[in-house]
Amino acid sequence: MQTRIKTRYIALLLSFVTLAVMMAQLTSCGKKSDPAPTVSAQDQVKAQLVANPWKLQSVSVDGVDQTSVYQGFAITFTGSGYTTSKGGAVWPASGTWTFASTDGTAIKRDDGLDVQILVTATLLKMTLTWTKTTLGGGRIESLKGQHVFTMTK
Repeated sequence: MQTRIKTRYIALLLSFVTLAVMMAQLTSCGKKSDPAPTVSAQDQVKAQLVANPWKLQSVSVDGVDQTSVYQGFAITFTGSGYTTSKGGAVWPASGTWTFASTDGTAIKRDDGLDVQILVTATLLKMTLTWTKTTLGGGRIESLKGQHVFTMTK
């Protein structure tokens, strides 16, 4: 009789251990959640650049307000290009661009000009150094110096 009880006890114990091992395996085999996709700084900046056309709020050249020289300036970005209106010599009517920094704070135009950018959902600030002056005698107006274009949507 004691042998039967020991055998049943051992069988019951083995069943319990087997069940515990199976439960542990089932809980460890649960579907693992995928990590949230990471969006690069460049992708975030690009999304804000292309979201809407940007209209001129103000322009300063070497710290002096020159908004009147670029009155009516607007720029529209695509994934790798841009179009402008009333950009004078400083901003061609169209061109292409690529990121010049991994953090999305600078772009390089197809003419080789580097432009520092700061963009939010409602504001775009573009800073570039223009080395030519065509104001006055030239057909297209521009001023030499550091230009800071502040744009809004």
